[in-house]
Amino acid sequence: MLFYEEVKKLFPETSGIHLPGFAFLVVSNSTRMGMEKGLYVPFGDEIDLFESIEKGAIASLWPKNKEVPSFVPNHFPLFMVEDVYKAYIDLLENYKQNYNQEKWEIMTKFISNNESEQNQTMDILSNESNNGKGGE
Repeated sequence: MLFYEEVKKLFPETSGIHLPGFAFLVVSNSTRMGMEKGLYVPFGDEIDLFESIEKGAIASLWPKNKEVPSFVPNHFPLFMVEDVYKAYIDLLENYKQNYNQEKWEIMTKFISNNESEQNQTMDILSNESNNGKGGE
């Protein structure tokens, strides 16, 4: 699982409340599906922070140089980053590295509507089944 604390270590500058102990079930840049307990990553063609909150996201990466929308509640943490796409790649690599070191019963799903990212996610899933490690 990907925990709030792990994301905070990678991206220490935040706004909103802190959610120690919370786990992200989904990391996605797409608001086309439910994001229950999700971390929203706003890059690509469909950037909609409001929709991500409605779909169940509990936090988001957010570009430092963009103003935080007024509708964002204080209980919705934002991880402030220079480049959202690069931060997503860093987060994915960090997760893969940690996953290779441990075996978890439940795993965080990384979902992207970007074709190259989908291929990378599929590679991770293929590797997990080849390693004999459990997943969801």
